[in-house]
Amino acid sequence: MKNRREFLHLSALGFLSPMMLPLTKPYIIAEESKKGIVKQPEDGETFFVRENTPITIQISKKMDSADSISICTEEIQPGAKIATHKHLNEDEYFTFLKGTGSIKIDGLEFPVKPGTSGLVPRATWHSIQNTSSESLIFTFGYSPAGFEDFFRQIGTPKGIPYKAKTAEEILSFAEKYGIVYKPK
Repeated sequence: MKNRREFLHLSALGFLSPMMLPLTKPYIIAEESKKGIVKQPEDGETFFVRENTPITIQISKKMDSADSISICTEEIQPGAKIATHKHLNEDEYFTFLKGTGSIKIDGLEFPVKPGTSGLVPRATWHSIQNTSSESLIFTFGYSPAGFEDFFRQIGTPKGIPYKAKTAEEILSFAEKYGIVYKPK
């Protein structure tokens, strides 16, 4: 060391550089993987999770290397309901496109109609019910992406005769993907 100023400069860099790494690394990773994704309705993968309940996976971690979010569409028949559940690893978001119904989040019930949007933080109980005489159609997704693979596991691909999974099979996949159903 030539002098005290050089010593202080090098000491400060040595102290600050570990704190700067977390700030620079995500930026570099984001820049390297940055790409746009556009899908047409027919580009998605459709799975029937019940005989008349299709879920179409439009953007996913598996198909598109999209780690941050997934985008899906679901159609729920009149009177049908998605059971109360929570996701342990993902936040879930919704935008309702057609029909009317309700969404319950942590015991609070909210009406939904076309244009209604919602966000359910991870580990929060929620359910959806179609209260109309027409299909309730909505777009939804997860952050981070990955949970959409659950539908690939429990569903039957479009074009193949529907085959329901047993309750035990569904609960096994639910545990694998971090979804918990509320006891009735």
